[in-house]
Amino acid sequence: MLFTRQSHIRDVLLLALGAGLYTLAAPPYEWSGAAWLALTPFYLVLHDKTPKSAFWVGVVFGLLFSAGLASWVYFSIATFFPVSPVVAVLGALFVYLVFVSPYTGLVAVGSCLLMRQGSGLRWIGIPALWVSGEFARALFSGFAWELLGYTQYRQLPLIQITDVTGVYGLSCLLALSGYIGAECLRAVRFPHPSLRGLPWPALSVLTLGILLIWLYGIQRLDSYKRVANPAASSLKVAVVQGDGTDERRWQPAHYASTLLRYAQATRQGVRHAHPDLIVWPEFAVGFYLNKNHMLRSQLGWLTRSLRAPLLLGAPRREHTPAGQHYYNSAYLLAPGGQILGVYDKMQLLPFAEYRPWGLPALLPHNTTYPSQFTAGEQTQVFDFSSASASHRLGVMICYEVTSPSLVRRLAEEGAQVLVNISNDGWLAAGGLAAPAQHFSMAVIRAVENRRPLVRATTSGISGFVDPTGRPSRLSVQEQGVLLGTVTPRQELSVYTQYGDWFAWLCMGVGVLSCVWRVGGWRQAWH
Repeated sequence: MLFTRQSHIRDVLLLALGAGLYTLAAPPYEWSGAAWLALTPFYLVLHDKTPKSAFWVGVVFGLLFSAGLASWVYFSIATFFPVSPVVAVLGALFVYLVFVSPYTGLVAVGSCLLMRQGSGLRWIGIPALWVSGEFARALFSGFAWELLGYTQYRQLPLIQITDVTGVYGLSCLLALSGYIGAECLRAVRFPHPSLRGLPWPALSVLTLGILLIWLYGIQRLDSYKRVANPAASSLKVAVVQGDGTDERRWQPAHYASTLLRYAQATRQGVRHAHPDLIVWPEFAVGFYLNKNHMLRSQLGWLTRSLRAPLLLGAPRREHTPAGQHYYNSAYLLAPGGQILGVYDKMQLLPFAEYRPWGLPALLPHNTTYPSQFTAGEQTQVFDFSSASASHRLGVMICYEVTSPSLVRRLAEEGAQVLVNISNDGWLAAGGLAAPAQHFSMAVIRAVENRRPLVRATTSGISGFVDPTGRPSRLSVQEQGVLLGTVTPRQELSVYTQYGDWFAWLCMGVGVLSCVWRVGGWRQAWH
């Protein structure tokens, strides 16, 4: 009994170590090298487990690394919802246990089965299973926050491979490294160290894989330098940051003053710059732009005087026979104020923007301050013309930038520039970690689709990202204007054309390897 208790304590400490390495590898710490061994403790614990106990190991590991990476969930609940700290803790645990842990639990079961078999197939199947868990989490739970591959977002040569495999290619490489690390530690463990027991073939494959991916990245970076040409088709963009902590923008009495503050900041920031496009963040204004014609005319006056279109976030209300519908929307206004296009956010946040599973609302909902939104039905590519050329913008609102498939669809539909407008105030409640992680995912979206990305946020990281993932002119100020130039691009990457083919391949390989190699799984379960 004592031995069992000690074993449990050892296992929990190892899982906590792995979760800590994962957390340190991600923003804001960005010790990206820690990600290469972040899964090693996880696989060490799994090695002597039955599949039944392996599931609970996976559940605990998912809970621990989620608590490290997404501690902002607690702070967001405690700050923006009328609940006690205890309820906020329970709410955060609920999110981790429902949206993350079941997937890591299933990954642990499959990995355990392959380890028990002891065949060479585990070197392929175990990393494939980790990717399968991440991909399934993205597909079914929608909570694909800071997957393992995102921790490498500053390693430019390494992340270029995502234009072929998506972020899942990096996750697979890191999972393979973590598992090989576990096998190496087991081979040289005290008191009988043996270098002959090291998995030399797997180490060779890992080394060769890293080398090939690095060389591919160097080639892609060099190719971009040769092709990149700030020609006449380049786009001058002004990103305007507002005060994300000012909730008065939702109050009718302050609609005009909020608009005036943004207008003054824009005028002052773009003086003599003559931008081709001005971008304001998500919910820059709190009034219904499609209903309030008087305030929209003021926006028309602003855009006319600056001779530039304006892309901004604002709510939208629509009356249908079924009742009133509210949307979190992005509007593109022509110089003069005409609405050139509207995009309604498709991926809404549970509890903050809609009630999942028919649960009670946690925020009051009314016409002035809507908290129950309707999801949009389709992506929207905005068309507009500058003095030199026509351009096409693909817009994502806030959390949607974490969805590879949605952003890929925009590029596939012809978007030449990606724009992410966001209100990161709900993330910034827990400090800089969550806004920085949000930005890391935006970087990978730019590389996957080989598109420049413009980001405008409140209380977050605003700036520009080129198609290789190199950020520029970043700012975490709550107010100000960033000026940058982007070059629209039209080529389609492998990822844009074929989507998550690599993730689907990993899912197939992971499942088939378990089925093919483990004939006695029923006996192993007991």
